[in-house]
Amino acid sequence: MRDHGGDIYAYLERHGTTEENVIDFSASINPLGPPRSVLAEIEHHLNHVIHYPDSDARRLRSKISETHNLDPALIVCGNGCTELIRLVPVALGFKKVLIPSPTYSDYERACRLANPGSTIIHHPLRKEKLFDIDTEGLTHTMVNEEVDAVFLCNPNNPTGRLMRRESLMEIAEAAKQHRAYLVVDESFIDFCPSAGSLINNVETNPYLMILRSMTKFYALPGLRIGYGVFPAEVAGALRTHQAPWSVNTLAQVAAFAALGATGYREETLKIISEQKRVLEQGLSDLGIDFTPSVANYYLLAIPAAQQIASYLEHRGLLVRNCVNFKGLDRAYLRIAVKSLNHNMLLLHYLEEYLG
Repeated sequence: MRDHGGDIYAYLERHGTTEENVIDFSASINPLGPPRSVLAEIEHHLNHVIHYPDSDARRLRSKISETHNLDPALIVCGNGCTELIRLVPVALGFKKVLIPSPTYSDYERACRLANPGSTIIHHPLRKEKLFDIDTEGLTHTMVNEEVDAVFLCNPNNPTGRLMRRESLMEIAEAAKQHRAYLVVDESFIDFCPSAGSLINNVETNPYLMILRSMTKFYALPGLRIGYGVFPAEVAGALRTHQAPWSVNTLAQVAAFAALGATGYREETLKIISEQKRVLEQGLSDLGIDFTPSVANYYLLAIPAAQQIASYLEHRGLLVRNCVNFKGLDRAYLRIAVKSLNHNMLLLHYLEEYLG
């Protein structure tokens, strides 16, 4: 896909090398890799690929409903969260949408693909305010502009900033009152144990939708698996527009096993917490400006960002160039939190470049 992190294949083509020779800081994936139990389940089910997948992902949806104590009828599984992001504006026909900036670029792209004539209103986030969302200002714009929908990413990508649950509730209630859909993308929320999700509020708010990715936390981006919790009528509309068998058998099996992986969440949160401290200390020591983040990635503000990205690439390290994020410019990079060895190597090369 264009303008996304994780495109190691273009790098391999440019440099004529193999995957073993690249460290990808551009995609914010769990450095632990997939749970061993998940890999075992995938191997065990390899012979199942002779059958079509369950197009309704019944077993997986049942597991998700059990995990969140939700009606499985409200759950739609997708080929990653991106499929669901693309389906929502198609199914609901948004004409005017409010999106903070900077944030994940696919919200705007999905709305424009669904309706090229749609109006996108951007709610700018300011660096001097740590890119935090002004709840009152956002709500005021939503009401005054009479938008059809609002897209929020929590924690936000690429800033790593988290909205308080109370603020989200305030926006959700205003959206409900003014009949605007609120889509909250919680793709990275599993990395934030203190975060307050609205996933259990969907049943009482017919305008609220929650998206979840299973590829980041469980390190399964190559399988493409995510899910959303939607009001019943919206869930039905999405299924009507969804391509059949969009979630393959191995992705469904892997996601089911991941939700039952004992000890994996605790180990992940421990390692991420430790490595965030390593990166924060190292970046501070180098005088590199970064936005405080609750997630497993950091937004760096460096005047020589483009040169640094190129310097790192020639040493086998990929970082996320943020020039295509609306509201940012050529002075921003995003880096993932990875293993100790990889984080130390990144800091070493940054120090080497900065001299």
